[in-house]
Amino acid sequence: KLIASIVMDPREDLAAERRRCEFDVPKLQDLLCGGRDKLERRAQLVDLLQKSGWGDKSKRHSLSREEEYVGALKGAFGIWEKLQDGSVTLDDGIIMRSLLDFPGGLELHIGMFIPTIRAQGTPEQQAKWLPPSYNLKIVGTYAQTELGHGTFVRGLETTATFDKAAQEFVLHSPTLTSTKWWPGGMGKTATHAVVMARLCIDGKDYGPHAYLVQLRDLVKHLPMPGIKVGDIGPKFGYGGVDNGYMSMDHVRIPRDQMFMKYSQVTEEGRYVAPPAANSKASYSTMVLIRADIVKGAGNVLARAVTIATRYSAVRRQTAPAKGERETQVLDYQNTAGTLLPLIANTYALHFMGESMMKMYKQFEVAREKGVFSSLPELHALSSGLKALCTWTAADGIEACRRTCGGHGYSKLSGLPSLFENYVQNVTWEGDNNVLCLQTARYLVKTLVLARASAGMGDKFTIEGSAAYLNGVAGELEQRCTAQGPACWMRPEVASAALRHVACRVAVEAVGTLQAATVQAAHGGAAAMPKGGLAFEGPAWNGSTLTMIKLARVHCFYVMHLNFVDRVAEEQQSGRMDAVMAGVLMQLAALLAASHIDANLGDYLIDGYMSGAQGAMAREAHLQLLRELRPNAVGLVDAFALEDYLLNSALGRADGDVYRALLEMAKASPLNATEEGPAWEGVLKPAMTQGPGGVTALSRL
Repeated sequence: KLIASIVMDPREDLAAERRRCEFDVPKLQDLLCGGRDKLERRAQLVDLLQKSGWGDKSKRHSLSREEEYVGALKGAFGIWEKLQDGSVTLDDGIIMRSLLDFPGGLELHIGMFIPTIRAQGTPEQQAKWLPPSYNLKIVGTYAQTELGHGTFVRGLETTATFDKAAQEFVLHSPTLTSTKWWPGGMGKTATHAVVMARLCIDGKDYGPHAYLVQLRDLVKHLPMPGIKVGDIGPKFGYGGVDNGYMSMDHVRIPRDQMFMKYSQVTEEGRYVAPPAANSKASYSTMVLIRADIVKGAGNVLARAVTIATRYSAVRRQTAPAKGERETQVLDYQNTAGTLLPLIANTYALHFMGESMMKMYKQFEVAREKGVFSSLPELHALSSGLKALCTWTAADGIEACRRTCGGHGYSKLSGLPSLFENYVQNVTWEGDNNVLCLQTARYLVKTLVLARASAGMGDKFTIEGSAAYLNGVAGELEQRCTAQGPACWMRPEVASAALRHVACRVAVEAVGTLQAATVQAAHGGAAAMPKGGLAFEGPAWNGSTLTMIKLARVHCFYVMHLNFVDRVAEEQQSGRMDAVMAGVLMQLAALLAASHIDANLGDYLIDGYMSGAQGAMAREAHLQLLRELRPNAVGLVDAFALEDYLLNSALGRADGDVYRALLEMAKASPLNATEEGPAWEGVLKPAMTQGPGGVTALSRL
């Protein structure tokens, strides 16, 4: 009776949390997920997956590498069969892939191989290669990264030499470091690949271009002549994906297997470069992938914060007094201080992902009309946001795992596997630091151009996400207007602070690079470039810390502004009532306040903010934690993530976490027998008595 009086049923705790929520959770679910009809369809698809053998997740956390690889492919082909027999639509299939959450050998076939054909193939090439790709008669991958080169595409060593007499390209891996390395699906699945290789005609190098190369025959699935291909071995995670290596020994392909929508090689061996306006058209595929990664970051972090928040709401630790119930872990300020800002970041990532995909679709429409003017800014923004968002998601997953204490270390929590499979995003499709440098290069060049044009009386106006740099001179004179903690609840105050730091760091980046360029020129390390700024070489390499910071503060400002704007738009449209909008505006304020609190030096260094105003921001941060605490569970419930997707004992919607942990543990393969797999071969011989009643252990 004593224990029963102080122990709380975790299911009751979670139910009580939901009663505390101040806004309409189902209405926010509808808004975030696209409507009640889509949520109901997701529930139907979950039921369909659970009834299929390949959709069973009960043993997912205990699979070997080989079982992961085979199981992931079974799942992918299972969904494809449903598509073929018409029982689900293409949109259903996309949702089923996300619900199954079993990355495998078809990831790059779907994510890069097909998009590259669509984006860079001529109509004839698309007509030839898309149908078998859609029907899985061929399986593709995207082979760019090499042992010796990754993000630096211009450094790729694989060559494609045009043979005019044979009307063929000869693809070759001339060095060990030119071996293609990391392409997903290449190890054991793919039959074809989009291969990035340096185009060489009559001894002239025209740089990397894309080619379609067959890797394996379509009868026995064996490597084609001249090709060595295999799996790269065990990784940190992502075990279902057969990342591969591949080298080519003078492999010949027909001339029409170079992607020629924008660049061409004629029968006579003449290279036709793309028009200047769309010379970087091949970047469009990378932009699409990066935009999709930004969108995916919010989805992944939503899973982590849902698991950690629900568990922290039902986990109790330490009674305040004898005979009283223990305190919910989520009521400790440090736990709320970890999880609530992560929830705020998740919403910011969600809205930023939607906006990023909208921007890409607008670019697609313009691209079809031959207009590429928005590509440089879109490339810079997608690069920086890919970095910021994946850093936020990866770090956030680990922070969520730690808030779950010892149980967070169990794979049954769902968090270790989530982290293992996601963390590769910080290097995949461009190392985050390198991508930040691409963003910074664009921002610095744009700011310098705007300043130069203003000095010549021909004002150049910066557009897009960096438009705030038009007012950089006046911005540096601005000072924070906050007069109390309540001021930091107003989005314009927080946004102004974030904008000021972005402007200051942009000017600092220009000055740092100018000084480094002059120093390198005077020291003889490099010649003084035209324009006075070196965007590569010693000067640039010695300025990268400032450049990376510039990209981060720029993208965080853009993400916060987008969050605030989206909430305002949704409220104005009537899709969000005042109460819901108020809660989300509090989240946006917490996003900014927690960021400013953690980086106060950036706001104090030039006098923009006083020490007292910094203290106000910190108090606002803590106040927002208190005000948002009752809505914590409701905010993660609004993501409407199914138990099937989470596959977590700790993140169950009903809160019955301890029963779930025990039942999932019992199902572990190690518990298949009572005595265990080591008894007969190891334990029994060592522990049982031998001749004369002496055990093997006693003789040690």
